[in-house]
Order: sequence, then structure tokens, then C-alpha cells
Amino acid sequence: MSGKFTVLDPTLEVEAPRIERAPRPAHITTIGLLDNGKPNSDKLLQKVAAKIAEQHPNVKINYYRKPGAYRPAPTALLNQVAAECDVALVGIGD
Repeated sequence: MSGKFTVLDPTLEVEAPRIERAPRPAHITTIGLLDNGKPNSDKLLQKVAAKIAEQHPNVKINYYRKPGAYRPAPTALLNQVAAECDVALVGIGD
């Protein structure tokens, strides 16, 4: 190969703004488990729910599921989780 060629560098240094953490609740009475819709995410969250229930029997667990793995959770669903739960965990599959 005698001609010029271009080498592209796919790395990118991005500076993200520093965001303060949300305040942590003093007491947790309700935990939301949000299934992202990928295969096995429901199984993962079922095991998480069982461990939570075993160690914290007075904590209520609400289960939610996104409509699809490859789409963001609808704002209405996120608002529902935020309104009904003290904290939330998102379970991914694969």
C-alpha cells in the first residue's frame, strides 16, 4: 500500500458535570424494583426481593417493569416509582 491512510482514534475524553447525590432517606419502608426488560432481569430481581424480605421483613417491595429493554423507561413510570418508593433498584439481565 503506497498511498496515505487515516487512522481514527475512537476514544473520547468527556468531562461530565459533577452532580450531587440525592439525599438518602433516614428510614426505608418501601423499595421499588425496576426490571429493565432484558432476559433474566426478572429472575435477578426475584432473588434480590427474597434477600430483602428475609433480612428486612417489614419493608414493602414494589415491582415494576419497563415496556422494553431497548427503550428508556417512560417518564410516567419513573414518576410512579419515585412517588411510591423510598429507594429503587434497577435490575439488568443477560
